[in-house]
Amino acid sequence: MHRIDRLVRQLKLCSLPVLLVLAGCAVGNRYDYRGAIVGLPVTGSGNLAVDVIDERPYIASHEKKPDFIGLQRGGFGNPFNVTTTSGHPLAQDMRDAITSALQKQGYFIVAAGGAAPRKLELRVLEWKSDSMMRLSVAYDLVLSVFDGSGALLAKSATKGSDVQGGGFESQNAATAAHVFEARFTELIRDEAVHKALSAAQ
Repeated sequence: MHRIDRLVRQLKLCSLPVLLVLAGCAVGNRYDYRGAIVGLPVTGSGNLAVDVIDERPYIASHEKKPDFIGLQRGGFGNPFNVTTTSGHPLAQDMRDAITSALQKQGYFIVAAGGAAPRKLELRVLEWKSDSMMRLSVAYDLVLSVFDGSGALLAKSATKGSDVQGGGFESQNAATAAHVFEARFTELIRDEAVHKALSAAQ
């Protein structure tokens, strides 16, 4: 009996450094979405307004700050907030990613709030990563295209959860950014959205 107790104590002592390392790796994680989108399946040459609106309920209630991205869990499963690398709101980083990608496709992006023949609006109803042994990203996104007078021309939506292999901060950050690229590409590939944007010359 004493031998069993001794083995249990040794196991606890051996596992403690591992748990401390895991907890340390979980604190202060930051992900960067600003360069997430490499390319998009749409081209154009006209002026385009871009807006991203964060409607996540825990942001609206001020339970979480606008730079909140998700959770990284420590060795006991205890959650720590993951935030943007830039320190800016997630919506701003997403807008930067979308703007950069569309500029590469030929569009001229007007200043925030500016007038243009077309406006692309992404509403973020949910976006939260959660990582421990694996990384999951829960999302609920709605993409709309409006004309210059504010009339809705097209809309697409996607909702679900992507589960990927987890890792340390840099790997999780790259994986989360790739999920955003994939989901946004899915939205913009919608036939009606694609047509409305391609007509923005």
